[in-house]
Amino acid sequence: MQILSGGSKTFGEATTTFVEIKAVRRHSSDAYGQLKKLAAKYQSSNLQKLMLVMKSGGHFDKVMVMIDNMMALLRKEEQDDIEHRDRCENGENANKNSMEDLNNDIKKTKKKLERMGNADKALEKELEDVKGQMKATNADMAEMLKMRNKDSDEFKRALKMDAEAIHLITMATAKLSKYAKDNKIGLMQGPEYSKDADKAPETSFSGGDKHSSESGGIVAILDMIKEDLQKEMKEGRADEANAQAEYEKQSGSLQGSLDAQTESKVSLEKERADLAEKASGAEKFKNERKDDLASQDDMKKALGTDCSWVTSNFKSRRDKRKTEMDGLVEAKNFLAGVESGDAVLAP
Repeated sequence: MQILSGGSKTFGEATTTFVEIKAVRRHSSDAYGQLKKLAAKYQSSNLQKLMLVMKSGGHFDKVMVMIDNMMALLRKEEQDDIEHRDRCENGENANKNSMEDLNNDIKKTKKKLERMGNADKALEKELEDVKGQMKATNADMAEMLKMRNKDSDEFKRALKMDAEAIHLITMATAKLSKYAKDNKIGLMQGPEYSKDADKAPETSFSGGDKHSSESGGIVAILDMIKEDLQKEMKEGRADEANAQAEYEKQSGSLQGSLDAQTESKVSLEKERADLAEKASGAEKFKNERKDDLASQDDMKKALGTDCSWVTSNFKSRRDKRKTEMDGLVEAKNFLAGVESGDAVLAP
């Protein structure tokens, strides 16, 4: 009695310990059963894992930590899915807008190139017209120069012939004068006309002055011919000068037209060159946009592969995750109640 009475304190503590162990075992069994029911209710793989831990004698604290970790993982998965969905939606919207913009740029550039092509055709036709005008002007100038050279050559030849004729007349007159002088024959300057300019003077070819009159008449005629030739040369030079002046005037006018046509040709060629440069730039821009469009098309395919799950799986994943979360919350609340002694087992 003394021994047992002396160990009453020890037995008291031992009894409490035995009761606690029994209570823990009872609580663990009850928790396992409840987790089993919850796993069946929510079809939760996480709750099944907790069942295994509870079945193998896992402590409540460990299970509670596991539940917190599982809930944190589910929240992270939820956030990752939302971010992935947002990236996909933003990426698909940006891709769609980019492709629309690129297609519009390509379409506009094609129309721009078409307008440039039409403008170039119009410039080409205008340029051909100007070239035709230049050809005609050059032909007119060449023909005018040919005629001027021909007229000038004829003038020079006539002038030469007149000069030679004058020279011959001068020589003949000198010979006649010398002959008359050597033979003491008087030379008349020619018959004098009466007041009536249309009536020739009366002449007589008889007597001793017959040869003298004949000689004098020849000299007078030669002098008249010489004067006519000199007058003809003077008039010819004047006509030549007038013809040359008229040629230079017309040639200058044609040259002015040719200069204007040449300037127009150069301007049209420059305009076509500028247009060709712009067309080249537009063509390069269009090809770059086509390359960008091909890249965006590849991006669209990649987004389709990466984001197709959003349409088909995002909601189902969210719903499944919510079910898992609801099961874990219920399990955690139950286990917390078990630990505090307030747990109510589900029927």
